[in-house]
Amino acid sequence: MLTQEGCRARQNRMLAQIADQGWDLFVTANYRTVYYFTGLLGNPTDPCVFALFDGGRSFVITSTPAQQCLSEHIPLETYSIKRSINEPVRDTANALDAALEQDIDLRFVGAERSSLPAQLEEVIVRHCPDHPIEDATLDILQLRKHKEPDEVAEIRASLRYCAIAYDAARKTIAPGLTECDVYSAMYAAIVREAGTSIPFPGDFACGARGIKGGGPPTIRVIKPQDLYILDLFPEPALYFADTCRTFAVGTPTGDQVRAHEIVRKALRTAEEAIRPGIKARDIYWLVKNYLDSEPLSRSSFWHHAGHGIGHHGHEAPRIIPGSEDVFEVGDVFTLEPGIYGDHLQGGIRLEDNYLLTESGLQNLFEYPMAL
Repeated sequence: MLTQEGCRARQNRMLAQIADQGWDLFVTANYRTVYYFTGLLGNPTDPCVFALFDGGRSFVITSTPAQQCLSEHIPLETYSIKRSINEPVRDTANALDAALEQDIDLRFVGAERSSLPAQLEEVIVRHCPDHPIEDATLDILQLRKHKEPDEVAEIRASLRYCAIAYDAARKTIAPGLTECDVYSAMYAAIVREAGTSIPFPGDFACGARGIKGGGPPTIRVIKPQDLYILDLFPEPALYFADTCRTFAVGTPTGDQVRAHEIVRKALRTAEEAIRPGIKARDIYWLVKNYLDSEPLSRSSFWHHAGHGIGHHGHEAPRIIPGSEDVFEVGDVFTLEPGIYGDHLQGGIRLEDNYLLTESGLQNLFEYPMAL
């Protein structure tokens, strides 16, 4: 879980954004952003609000018990045996209206408008009628790019489940089983480790299914010498890791071994080139051009070369040819070159997760890459 120290650091960075934009108040009703600033991990179907004033005062409206990095916690009732709660968003709007009554000098408000219900927007407009609400979505995205230590710790927690799942897969994969059989073994292993269920999305496609796609497991039967791509992104507490390993079903062919070597070299080449100030699209072309220079992988690499991870599965920096992102200290991201084709009986994709620090690139996932 996110720490109070980390939440305060993110609130302080948001206060700097508020000052730069000239806002009196920032408001969000995105439950992920509320967690980001407060550490309150609520039910995603329950409404919630986080408000931060330019002077540092804050409040949260939520049904989740509050931590101590807030000025005020306004409890929200979303379940009751004493009354029927049919409009929890309307109840949230009424609570927001009452909370803003004491602030008569509001003029400029920034809000994460992409997730702001109309009822809440109406309340803000009523308290700040002279100026339109400004959209703070890009400000939030900018903040999220830099990860605080507690966010890195959450990503590491997700990576631990990746390793457990890969161990289970390696023990289970065999000809005659199905993709669902392997998935079941992996999920059972992480549930045992977690002591509860956790979201476990990913790509679980084996053999030819992995050449141009992925997705959930199916009842496809695993064949000898298939390549099994397992791209995993568990989400124990709203923070994703995103890793990929490829396993050969039985003894790999010569082409498969060579393809694996090529992908590993593409990965290492990208690692060595990344430093603060490098453009993400330049790393994409470095990977793409190298893979296209090898006859075994020419014109095979069709997807991104990596992307930022953290609060969402895909964040900046996005390592694609159309990216304007630049690598900065505090970025956490993936690198994931791949080779695909019928000649390989599937594809090989390898993916690690990294933190860019002042002293260089730190690999957060040291799991073996062997076929």
